Amino acid sequence: AKQAGDLSVRSFLADYYSTPDHLDVKTSATRVLRALNAWTYSQSRQVAEGSYVTSLSALVLRGTEGHLFHMGDTLVFRLRGAEFEQLTRDHVTDLGGYRYPSRALGMDNSIDIDYARFPAKQGDLFLFTTQAVLGTLMPSEYVQLIRQDASDLDAACDRLAEAAVQRAQSRGYGADQFCFQLVRIDELPDAQSENPAKVYGELPIPPELSPGDRLDGLEVLAVLSRTAQSRVYRVRDLQSEREMVM
Repeated sequence: AKQAGDLSVRSFLADYYSTPDHLDVKTSATRVLRALNAWTYSQSRQVAEGSYVTSLSALVLRGTEGHLFHMGDTLVFRLRGAEFEQLTRDHVTDLGGYRYPSRALGMDNSIDIDYARFPAKQGDLFLFTTQAVLGTLMPSEYVQLIRQDASDLDAACDRLAEAAVQRAQSRGYGADQFCFQLVRIDELPDAQSENPAKVYGELPIPPELSPGDRLDGLEVLAVLSRTAQSRVYRVRDLQSEREMVM
């Protein structure tokens, strides 16, 4: 599980940024996560003891939106103003007093990924932590410890860990699985800058072209490809007579 968790985090960070720029966030992240799930699941079938199974929660901030992908029992909270909200739901099953993950990366050949998309706001704070923390701190204590000095997020994580460990030890159980990470949105881009019509001077999108049509000094000779997302044409520059692909 430790190897699966480490590999999944490193691979997601590397592979997500390698996906084509024209894909939306959900498509890119889902493709990466499904590939990771297939790899971890195949590794689990080859080991005699243990398994390559891990929870994973990933937050992608793009433009003025947040995209959250989740499977397993890790926890993600959002602190917005005085509101402290859990954004993920636990994929666990209670059996005989023990809690077991009912969904996680590498557990099955196919994976069902929770996905949430929401508008981001300047000042939003996101807290990532582990299932073991449940039952230690109250929501009001999370807010108090974070707000005590939110300018230093590392120090805030240390305060959370120290308080959670003390609470766990006072109740007689271990705290070696505690982990905290905080992410804050300090600044957001101008929403208008994300509108392609604004960026490109309100140019209209041309209709589908046919052989013989002309556009910006180019004549369409043939349609090479037609998909739901794109068109590819063989064209000729009317001035230079040079043939190109558009």
